[in-house]
Amino acid sequence: MAFITWLMNFDTSSFDEWILAGDFNLIRIVENRNKPGGDHSKMQMFNNLISDLDLLEIPFSGRNYTWSNMQTHPLLVKLDWVSISFSWGFSFPATTV
Repeated sequence: MAFITWLMNFDTSSFDEWILAGDFNLIRIVENRNKPGGDHSKMQMFNNLISDLDLLEIPFSGRNYTWSNMQTHPLLVKLDWVSISFSWGFSFPATTV
């Protein structure tokens, strides 16, 4: 995935407090879906990215999933993620989503 590769090579050394947030169209674990499935290699890449950048995930409050295919028996998936640097966490410990 080009985005993951680009972000892994992005120089964050000049940033102290930073946040990475968005709709990544990626899941971290199979429980981020209400039905079986998901690409395990992409999950591993996404988790490696978060680990390599030394990021902490900020959990969403109030809902487990952020996307639905709106079918009668919908597929529900968490695709939106917010992660922070350790420095952000120290400076803004009450950060919530």
